[in-house]
Amino acid sequence: MATSVVEKRREVKEVDDAKPQRWAPPEGEALVAHNLKVLRMTARLSQEDMAERMRRLGFKMHQTQIAKIENGARSISFNEALGFAKALGVPAGNFLLEAVASRDDPHWELQEAAFDIQKAEQEHQVAQDLADAAKARLEAAEARYDEIAERLGIEPDPGSLSFYPAPNSPEDPLRSGSADE
Repeated sequence: MATSVVEKRREVKEVDDAKPQRWAPPEGEALVAHNLKVLRMTARLSQEDMAERMRRLGFKMHQTQIAKIENGARSISFNEALGFAKALGVPAGNFLLEAVASRDDPHWELQEAAFDIQKAEQEHQVAQDLADAAKARLEAAEARYDEIAERLGIEPDPGSLSFYPAPNSPEDPLRSGSADE
């Protein structure tokens, strides 16, 4: 019994349908829209929050435009794509070239943990920068104290520093109504 061309096509189609479907990452604007939506949601930002971040970067952006971009109904300029990456605090190269995992991807939880690490590293760096700046200010103040003490011919002794009280504080001897009057 000969098989017709139509039956062969039907068999091939059934075999093709039986193959496991592999997720193909989006490209171009679809990739940026995908990453925008996933990263915005990961950062727990609303579309309005995202639009506000873009406005602070100088883009005229409204929540409805974010929704249209995420749904593929509005195109994205290159500068906007760079702005989205900056607003989300991610490297522009990764944002434009690599699809991030969405909630239904098995790697979602791992990606979330990696984002938490990245955020904690950024917070740690900010704290370290603040500590370094405070240390530099302390060293500058100590150097200034030593310089003034040397200029006045006084032996520097930072341990015996005495400070005048703040004006109008309870310890201020010039405060009206003090015990000395």
